[in-house]
Amino acid sequence: MKDVQFVAADNSMCGQIRMMWPAQQLISAGNKDILQTRKVYLSINSSHFYVQRCAEKRLFDLTKDLPGKLVIDFDDMLFKLYGEELPSYNICRTRIDLNSTTESLKYGLEFTDKVVVSTEFLKQAIIDNYNYDKVEVVPNMLPRCIYHSERKPLLEHDLEKPRVVYAAGITHYDDKNPGDFSREIIQFIHDNIDKIELIIIGKLPWFLSDLSSKIQVLPYVTVLQFPRLLKSINSDFYLAPLRENVFNKCKSNLKYLEACAAGTVCIGSDFDNSPYSMLDEMCKIEKTMTSKNINDMFWNLCKKENWNKVLTKQYEYMNSCGWLENQLWRYENIFKENTVRV
Repeated sequence: MKDVQFVAADNSMCGQIRMMWPAQQLISAGNKDILQTRKVYLSINSSHFYVQRCAEKRLFDLTKDLPGKLVIDFDDMLFKLYGEELPSYNICRTRIDLNSTTESLKYGLEFTDKVVVSTEFLKQAIIDNYNYDKVEVVPNMLPRCIYHSERKPLLEHDLEKPRVVYAAGITHYDDKNPGDFSREIIQFIHDNIDKIELIIIGKLPWFLSDLSSKIQVLPYVTVLQFPRLLKSINSDFYLAPLRENVFNKCKSNLKYLEACAAGTVCIGSDFDNSPYSMLDEMCKIEKTMTSKNINDMFWNLCKKENWNKVLTKQYEYMNSCGWLENQLWRYENIFKENTVRV
């Protein structure tokens, strides 16, 4: 790769995973002509631009006449897809004008050499909704140098009072709507609060406020502090609930990757095109499950043979496709002449 600017949208987890960490690893691997920035610098002698979340007309106008290639990257639903808006409980609904970003994307695709996305569903959604087929999937991956820890030993006994962690993102529920937490999952937590140790990173959800004395709440930390915090909690399970909608179908399996790297078994919601399709069947919360079904599933996972099987499978997943350092070829492929329109 030569003369490529990796332009991150921000310093958030998404900015790190999609732009900053890949650029840093490519530079460490010997690609010296890569520049990682927060804005497009036309004054710098870069042939190509790889821009995260380029959904503003001014950015397309800025780059459309450049001699090199423009590749834009999306890891979320930032425009209308299949007629759906952002979920009503997602705080970004008040911050992002989907009418504006949708019109900007329609305008800018004319000048775009390729769109890179994080999931197969998001790829197909762009093809279906915008009649644009130069779309490539580069899944989210984690840098081993930041997330790696010693492999957790397998259980010798069944879990008696398991530690369960949930990282409370602000887009998953609001002050009135439980959002991605189904009634059945909330009921499961209430039924088991004295049998588990529940740790929440971030803000305590209002629908669990009556259990506040029995829940450990840890404050939000920076992106670079999060991997260390997650490992230090040493949890047995990582909870990843989602509600079925187009926005969540576009999401990546980031929480699964985090769980794999930290050595904690991920339990996630399953539905058509769920980002957690790779979970072991024992770990999937099906949308038809009752709170009793979820309870039975959870305590079945607490049996040492089942927990050990899933954890081993998760480590194997990371080693096969989850570590960024082993998958840099995916980024190198983006700018190969035969994969990008000149």
